[in-house]
Amino acid sequence: MNKYKAVIFDLDDTLYPEFDYVKSGFNSVATLLSPRIDQNVAGINESLLKLFHDDRADVFNRYLSLQGIEDKRVLAECIMTYRGHFPNISLSSDVRELLYWLKNNQLGLGILTDGRPDGQRNKIKALELDKIVDAVIVTDELGGVHYRKPNELAYRRICSQLEIQANEAIYVGDNPAKDFISANQLGMVTVMLKNDHSLYKQEGFLPEQQAQMIIKDLRELKSIVFRSNHEQENLSFSPSCERI
Repeated sequence: MNKYKAVIFDLDDTLYPEFDYVKSGFNSVATLLSPRIDQNVAGINESLLKLFHDDRADVFNRYLSLQGIEDKRVLAECIMTYRGHFPNISLSSDVRELLYWLKNNQLGLGILTDGRPDGQRNKIKALELDKIVDAVIVTDELGGVHYRKPNELAYRRICSQLEIQANEAIYVGDNPAKDFISANQLGMVTVMLKNDHSLYKQEGFLPEQQAQMIIKDLRELKSIVFRSNHEQENLSFSPSCERI
């Protein structure tokens, strides 16, 4: 009998590469700015991406400053365009296949994600996850940014929506700074997707911040899901020990 009843996923850099969203947003901003500064969209895109790679902070401020534009209204337009655009992103065929495999094996599917609700909901629609998963929580919708991970309420709430106990869930994320603390405390099995291209640091964290298992490909969840109850009950907590 399968011990687990659901798999709960982080969204960004777990189910799809967050950098794809960044590129999509920059393209929307470049399209906005192109007729105003007499540069083509590709050139603006290239400049924004270079600034982002140099330093992720204040990209639009820095770009506009380089163009001699100090109008705060233009900056606000860039930010709103980025945050509000409908992204050009998609699930990989491997991830889509995995999600349907989990569903076909009677696992509930949840998404637990931080971020501005409109932007996160747009990502979920663009990825067509709203047609696949059983429950979605965007933590800000619980009452503001203080409900973001690792706030325990969001983890409890998604378990309630999936009609499971926390120890019946596998939680999959990529960011030890926030993803696994509450999941570990609640008794979920925690799994980190090791991602060399993640926008977040994945090493150098305290034991309680780290996942119990590390995988390099989401398809490895298949073997985790159907390990025997005996093996799972005797699984030692071994942070950063790759079990692949």
